[in-house]
This record gives sequence, C-alpha cells and structure tokens, in this order.
Amino acid sequence: MKKRELSPIELKKVVELRQLGAKWTDIAQETKVERRAAKRAYEEWERDQKLREEKAARFRVAAEAFHEHLNDLIRLAESLVSVLNVPEILRELDNADEALNKLLMRNIQGGLEPSTTLRPTRDERERIVRRNKMLFKSLQNHTRGKIRWEALEEWKQARNNAVEYSKELRSEAAKVIRNILKNQRGLKKRIKTAIGGNDITKKISDGVRETIWRGIVTGKPEQINIWEGTSLVSKGRVELRFYEDDSDTKLDLNDSKLAKDVLMMCRQAVTSLQEERKSDLVQKLAEEARQIRARTRELEENLDGLTLRPIILRTRCDLCPA
Repeated sequence: MKKRELSPIELKKVVELRQLGAKWTDIAQETKVERRAAKRAYEEWERDQKLREEKAARFRVAAEAFHEHLNDLIRLAESLVSVLNVPEILRELDNADEALNKLLMRNIQGGLEPSTTLRPTRDERERIVRRNKMLFKSLQNHTRGKIRWEALEEWKQARNNAVEYSKELRSEAAKVIRNILKNQRGLKKRIKTAIGGNDITKKISDGVRETIWRGIVTGKPEQINIWEGTSLVSKGRVELRFYEDDSDTKLDLNDSKLAKDVLMMCRQAVTSLQEERKSDLVQKLAEEARQIRARTRELEENLDGLTLRPIILRTRCDLCPA
C-alpha cells in the first residue's frame, strides 16, 4: 500500500498539535490524517529538523574557526613585518635566521596553557614554534601568486650581508682607534684612568661603529657630543655620548678637556672610516640597509591586514576549517 504523503499544510498542523502535547488520536481527529501517517510524517520531519540544526551548528563552528584562523594569519603577518625593520642600534642587527626565530618564538595565536613559571617550558616553546611554522606555510599558501615572497629571500640576503659588513666595520674601527692611540700614548693613558679596564679600544670603536650606523639609518650626520651635568646630582659628571639615549656606548670621562680630546679622536675615526681607507665598506653597509628597508616596506604594504583579509577569504589552505 502506497505511503500517504502529507501536504505542507497538513504537516504544519500535525507538527503544531504534537508540539502542543496533543495525542496522536486527537491529532488524527483534528487533521483528518490517519494516526500512523501523521506519526510517520512527524518523525520524518523531526529527523530532518535535527539534521538541519546539526548542519547549522557545524556551519557556525566552522565559521568561528575560520574567523580565528583568519585572525591568526593577520597577527602572524603583523609580527613578521615587525621583525623585518632595520634596527637603529647596530648591535641589535642579528642575522636573518636569528631575527625570524624571534617571530617563531612569539605566542601570537594564544590558546596555549601558560606554565606555572614566568618563562615558557621547553614543550611550550616547541608547540609555539611548530604552530607558527604551520601558520607561516598557510599564509604563503593563501597568498601564492598575490604576494611576491621572493622579497623575503632578498631581505634575508641583505640582512646577512649587512651583518657581515658590520663585523668588518667593527674590525676596521678598532684598527683606526688603535692607530690613533698608538700615536697619542698620553691620551690612551688618560682614557684608561678615566673609564677603567683594559679594553678601551673596543669601547671607543663600538661607539664609533654605532655612530656610523645611526647616521646610515637616520640620515643624520655624526651625533657624537659632550654632555656635562648641571644639577646637584649630576654636577661634575662629563660624558661622551655617541648618540642620544644609548647608555651602553657612552663614556664616563668626568673631565671636560679629556672629553674634548676623545671627541676629536672619535670624529677623526668616523671621517677615516667614511671618507678615506674604508669608505667602500661603509657604502656597502649603507646599501644593504637600504635594501633591507625597501624589502621591508614592500612586505609591509602587501601583508597589511586590509590587503590580506580579502585574499584569505577567497582562498583555502590545509588548515582552513572544512
């Protein structure tokens, strides 16, 4: 016997009555639909309704998961750009792999349970690095053909070149300072007495090197200056500052005449490195800094959230929720 199909109006009435608590015999009497047919139709409707609700729930979960995935990729891109910038302090210029490792160590996604200690455990660090590597691959997959990722490789090469040139500059600066002090033994003795320690060449050459780098990065000329304290607390203090706000390279000389003599020596060293024997080395370092900045700017523009968001929404990767 062919199963009777209820019309939409009949099914609607059956559902309404059943949800109000009506018995099947009452529903049959009210709707003129045979009891078993009404019950069968209601149970099929109930199964379909449950499937629709499950589908809607899965869609909501997938939408929320994709939203989280999208935000993770945006945060990763922002973090990547932040580690690409040219540092204003030369001693912070580490090689490309070391700079990118700082990105991989950042817990940008959240969701990892913190350890009871202030520093993450080894397992936590490994999990963070593993997730960031997966996200970085996902970001590249989403943007393949849209972003010129060769710019990152060019940035790496320029960064590594700059590191090597900076090492050469350290060596050359030390040679220049040693040669100057060799001909001014009295000045060398006065400096050692003032600042203490035996490695005065390193301290001075580090300051000279940082001064040259700051000039390259900021475009400002040499900024070495003498600072003398004037307050009750600082009166009597005399410092040679290679540039502002860098306490690691300043020299506490506490003698105005000595500070002027050291200032002249440092300016002589800067001139020698920039314009005489090793000017080509400084020019190479400056060119690599320009390349780093140019590639950083290119990636910064392409990895901006406003640019990335529509690209990611239109593409898929292996990490995208189903």
